[in-house]
Amino acid sequence: MAETKPMLIINKDTVSDTKQKMADPKNLKDVIEDVKKMLEIKEALLWRSEGMAPCCGSLSNVSAHLTREVGILEHTLAALESGDKSHASELLQEYIDLLQASCEIGEPDYCPPK
Repeated sequence: MAETKPMLIINKDTVSDTKQKMADPKNLKDVIEDVKKMLEIKEALLWRSEGMAPCCGSLSNVSAHLTREVGILEHTLAALESGDKSHASELLQEYIDLLQASCEIGEPDYCPPK
């Protein structure tokens, strides 16, 4: 039977959990995998938003936001792979702040109150 993986919802809590894992050097591989998963998801969303832009011009703001998220995650991954955990931690905090700032009032549990 095929293994099912839980769905990853990228929010402040999941990114914070990933950031906290960095405290233990044994978790570095898991942290890298977490960031790779987040990056894969955001790149797919960016690709889709850019593909829809010609017919739905209002998606340009979404594409710009996703481009910023992808950039932060790419730099985080590079920092982790080069062993610069301090810079990776700063970038993950920047990402947490970005996610929190982009939450809309009335969104479900993805954006808990500040």
